[in-house]
Amino acid sequence: MIGCVLMKFVVAGRVILDDLENPTSSAPYGLLFMASVCVFAGRGWIGKCIVVSVCVLHFLLTLWFGYSVRAYNSLPDPSWFPNTIGIGYPAVKLWLYYPYPGLILMAVSLVSLIMLFPSTLVRVFAIKKISAPVCWIQISGPSIVLYTLTILGQPTSYTIESNLDPAQFLSTHHKFYLPLMHFMFVLCLVGVASSVFGLYKRWDVIVNKPFSPAHAAFVFPCLSHANAIQAYRGAVDTFSTITPGSPFKVALFCYWMFFLVGGTIICFVFSVKFFRRLPKWTQIQVESPEEQPPAPNETHVAGAVGLGERWRLQPWLSPAIVQANETGALVRRRRGLQDGRGAFVRSRNLTAVGFEPLLSLAELQDEIDTLLAEVERNPPRRRRGWHSAIPGIDFGSDLASLGSGSYGRAHVFDGLFDAVSWGSSGGNQNPRRSRAQSEDVNRISLARSQSRRGHGRQDTSDSDLMHAWA
Repeated sequence: MIGCVLMKFVVAGRVILDDLENPTSSAPYGLLFMASVCVFAGRGWIGKCIVVSVCVLHFLLTLWFGYSVRAYNSLPDPSWFPNTIGIGYPAVKLWLYYPYPGLILMAVSLVSLIMLFPSTLVRVFAIKKISAPVCWIQISGPSIVLYTLTILGQPTSYTIESNLDPAQFLSTHHKFYLPLMHFMFVLCLVGVASSVFGLYKRWDVIVNKPFSPAHAAFVFPCLSHANAIQAYRGAVDTFSTITPGSPFKVALFCYWMFFLVGGTIICFVFSVKFFRRLPKWTQIQVESPEEQPPAPNETHVAGAVGLGERWRLQPWLSPAIVQANETGALVRRRRGLQDGRGAFVRSRNLTAVGFEPLLSLAELQDEIDTLLAEVERNPPRRRRGWHSAIPGIDFGSDLASLGSGSYGRAHVFDGLFDAVSWGSSGGNQNPRRSRAQSEDVNRISLARSQSRRGHGRQDTSDSDLMHAWA
């Protein structure tokens, strides 16, 4: 798995960079890092090097992901967990080699849970626009942190084992550590209830979607939860006074076995379906040049990204998700130009974007219309400061606009520095868009009024609205 990702970065690194520009398409990368450390931890010096490297990459991903969701003005949902709370798995494996850096990553995971989990509980219940696979990831948040906190139950986490007083160690953990684990177990149950409720409310939608890579979101939360329950059972057996064979321990064992066996069956079935469809997913049929999706800075919703999301009930889908669906994925053709390297093109012949099942064209058009109608009523304000440069729109356009016949190195970081410096100085982020900002709402109003008079919704969306937000 690691080798395939490294090969992808060497052969088509711009595809990975393009994914990282949008928080929707970058969400699964944290899951890759979580799986990697679990596989390579304890594998000699090679495993140590891989674990340390992955921990560094995951920490950088957490920082970048925090910037991107702030730039897109997005609100928390469970798809954030692999890139943020998920750093708890690397924390445990890093602790095996370097205890104090592991404790730092554990703190990052715990703080992420405190900041995100209450918000995601409310939004999964209130916002039906959140997809079913994303809702199911809710299970993993408290489960990852509960497993991560097992670091605190180890003697070497704060003292030298040879100088340890066993009686004092057990007494201290019985007073402080065990109540913390009880509390985390309750949060895990809350997360399970939230996920089940979210899946129930969205069942009619997800059953009509084809099987896609987004369905991986139904696998890893179950196994992560089983892992957390096993860690909780270990804490109860070690530090509590509950006798073996008590109803609580029997019920806890049955609950653990349910998720362990059920999660394993789901993992096996979904893995078989995944590998059967993998050739079709990787051999993407590219559209003709005139039908290829637009770059992120040329989408219908490029100017509406600043609208973001709201805590109240909102009728529109997250602009980041709409933009990811409209741009599709960056694909490298097998054969291309005279230097033997394939050209980069965009395509929507996918089944998922990140953990989000791909919207159909009709669904995408409805979401674009809803989003632009909201922008017409409440135009987003242009932000100032370091977070105002939006990936893929305000910088990275050289990379984002790669299309048929394009190759060569994109100057992504030059654009990043320019955009951030504009934001810090209080100047315009993008002179072209700033000059047109005062005319955006008027153009959209005109385009929508023409559409209502009978010019055709599809033609209006593909021409007038494109020019309105260009």
